[in-house]
Amino acid sequence: MSNIDGLASQWLEVKALEKQIIAQRHAIEEQITEALDAKDEGSISHKLSEHKVTLSQPVSRKVDAIAWDKVKDKIPSNLHPVKVSVSADAAGCRYLAEKEPRLWSKIAKAFTTKSGKIGVKVEAL
Repeated sequence: MSNIDGLASQWLEVKALEKQIIAQRHAIEEQITEALDAKDEGSISHKLSEHKVTLSQPVSRKVDAIAWDKVKDKIPSNLHPVKVSVSADAAGCRYLAEKEPRLWSKIAKAFTTKSGKIGVKVEAL
């Protein structure tokens, strides 16, 4: 077994332990949330004799763009509960950088590129 095989084996062992520990933590969190009050949305803190426990209830909201377009004129535009955001198109950026470098150089300063954490997946053979 090479050193990398040894590391891969250790990775699998630790990953299995991690799954067990996460499952234990989730079970404990479930018991805590049953014992303490939580808000329907937002956070609430509980001061216990030895700990402070904060329960946070996130709520996500999505908008159906087609349905929104049909109803948006029913309320004033300054009260529209939607955000329009501009985001980078990774595939478009890569294409321009690789295939059209002169065009990319004209706009590149408007973009920030940052590498993320390298993902590792190990499977036993």
